Amino acid sequence: MARATDVDDTIETFVVYDLFRAFWTRVVGLFFREIAERNAHLIPRSGPVMFVVAPHHNQFVDPVILLMHAMRRVYFLTAAASMRRKFIGFYGRCLRGIPVERQQDLARRCSGTIFLEDRFAEPTVISGHDTRFTQEVQVGMKLMLPNSVGQARIEAIESDTRLRISSEMRELAALELLTQAGGTAYKVAPHVNQDDMYRAVYNRLNKGECIGIFPEGGSHDRTEMLPLKAGATIMALGATAANPELGLKIVPTGLNYFHPSKFRSRAVIDFGQPIDVPAELVEKYCQGGDAKRQACDDFLSIVADGLKQVTLNTPDLETLKLIQAGRRLYQPTQHSLTMAQQVELTRRFIKGYTVYRDLPAVAELRDRMADYNMQLRYYGIRDHQVETMRVGRAEAGALFVWRVVWLLIMGLIALPGTVINAPVFVVTSVFSKRKARAALAASTVKVRALDVIATWKILIALVLVPFLYSVYSVLAVVFVRRAPAWAQTDVIKQVSTMSTVAIYLWAWALASFMSYTALVFGEQAVDIVKSIRPLFLTLVVGSEHTELLARQRQELSDDITELVNELGPQIYPEFSTTRISEQLGDGLTTHSNIINESADAFHRKMRMGEQALRQRINSTIGSRQSSPQSEHAEETPVAGPSDKPKQRRGSKYAFNPPTPRTMETLNSISPMEFLSTVTGAVLGTGSPSAETSDGKHGEAGSQFEQTTGRSTPEQKKGLFYFT
Repeated sequence: MARATDVDDTIETFVVYDLFRAFWTRVVGLFFREIAERNAHLIPRSGPVMFVVAPHHNQFVDPVILLMHAMRRVYFLTAAASMRRKFIGFYGRCLRGIPVERQQDLARRCSGTIFLEDRFAEPTVISGHDTRFTQEVQVGMKLMLPNSVGQARIEAIESDTRLRISSEMRELAALELLTQAGGTAYKVAPHVNQDDMYRAVYNRLNKGECIGIFPEGGSHDRTEMLPLKAGATIMALGATAANPELGLKIVPTGLNYFHPSKFRSRAVIDFGQPIDVPAELVEKYCQGGDAKRQACDDFLSIVADGLKQVTLNTPDLETLKLIQAGRRLYQPTQHSLTMAQQVELTRRFIKGYTVYRDLPAVAELRDRMADYNMQLRYYGIRDHQVETMRVGRAEAGALFVWRVVWLLIMGLIALPGTVINAPVFVVTSVFSKRKARAALAASTVKVRALDVIATWKILIALVLVPFLYSVYSVLAVVFVRRAPAWAQTDVIKQVSTMSTVAIYLWAWALASFMSYTALVFGEQAVDIVKSIRPLFLTLVVGSEHTELLARQRQELSDDITELVNELGPQIYPEFSTTRISEQLGDGLTTHSNIINESADAFHRKMRMGEQALRQRINSTIGSRQSSPQSEHAEETPVAGPSDKPKQRRGSKYAFNPPTPRTMETLNSISPMEFLSTVTGAVLGTGSPSAETSDGKHGEAGSQFEQTTGRSTPEQKKGLFYFT
């Protein structure tokens, strides 16, 4: 009977786990626009597996993304402090999380201040002022300085104002605190016995289950991985030592976000080659002492190398932006790479840049890319929008009008859902930023604490959205039951015959449908808004100016592609410019929903209409220009087959940022003047004020000097020099 009861309990636990897993995967799937995976086929279908996940960039969202793609039940090690919270702890227990007590969560502030009386003669002796070591501190506790700049184990307590630590603190920041006038505040943390945690992990692994662990020890928003903790290697070596037939596999798992804190952003999860636990390291682990520590360090290096193969690691944010810009400018043979393949290509760019960053050719491209990115920031556009500017004024005007019409249609459809959900957007934004500031103040590794924003947005929305929809439904019932005379329409009269519960449910369903339409059409409306500015710049300044930026991008792209094709085979012997997609592997998006499919359908409709419109405009312009071109056809030289191909110009485009006067003039254009410019561009006529009576161009017709590939002294004052 006992065994049957255990089986029933396990089945019930799995049912609860599966239900909550399905719920959270749907919620997180709604938050992200796309979640792609790579190499999920490498995950063992059976047997014990330990997923070692990094970087930990999105707090409680990271485990859910792994649950979406692991295809096996995974149980995570979770901080005991989080498990003690009512809301998070409830879901953690339902997902069978294993609590881990951390010393920093148990640290407490003690009275007085501490300092080093003689850092050279007695570097391990800590003196105190107004301290009570004999009452507040115990041998074996950990002494911790503010902001985690230093810590050490307490070896002996000599008096209320004197104790001895096991090793001196060599960190510069720690020495500055301990030697400053007045000393420094401090905390102590008790020794934590992790036997229960290790026993729970070994029990799960011996059952052939999967464990998930974040070896960095906490979430952060840095561009590189934090130093890994040894806990994962201790668990792997210890479990294998206790059961040599265990067959444990370590699967390095990389999480890569494009914008981790933004709603409807994108993410990629990448699974690495499974790692076996080396038998020789298990033998060293069983020896104990220094051999045990060395075995853990060696295995930790192996795991770290595996994680580096599936993560993006750069020393700073500027380097990451530079690498991403280079990857966008690179021109592979296959122009349509999946999102997962883009991440893999970025990873290879990082490796190549790390190896060849000191080459003169790479340094030159780095400077030119920095100038190009600065120009994009001045114009307020993105790299993928530059090609949009390579059109004439007539085509730009037609596309502008076309997209404005689509924007109005989509905006009107998405407006009701946006209005009813506006309180959710405002409240989640305010509270998540407040939580981020609190997390940043309490952390020493976070940069802007972006890792906590998405988690709090989801948690707050889960409470606020049902509450708001309930309020809207109650208001709908009240309105129908007490509708004023002016609102007594046929629809209201028909709805009033329904029961109160039915009206409430219909109102809830209507609010949900409005939110759905806001997601479908709102995303497309945002994309259209982003595409309007390049067309606006083309209309205002003319294609002769925007073409300069486009030519600069093309030349930079050609040089980057040529350099990558030259240096790529030296790092990757299998490198081939004709098999890029095969080398990068297949990037599959296993998570998709009806929202994305509907949005793509509307997007395709808009693009088809744009293509038809552009073909009609180009054919019209071509027919108008055919007669003048035929008159000069005989004068146009024709290149013969013996002509040599033109070599790339040696000169490069210099960066000339727009002056404040340029941006002020662009922003001061009136709506009527802009409308007349668009109309003239579409119809092929000039603006009424384009020419003055003496035949010279007026202010509205020629506000800019033409630019060339090499800047003039006047143009160095600003890319668009106003006359």
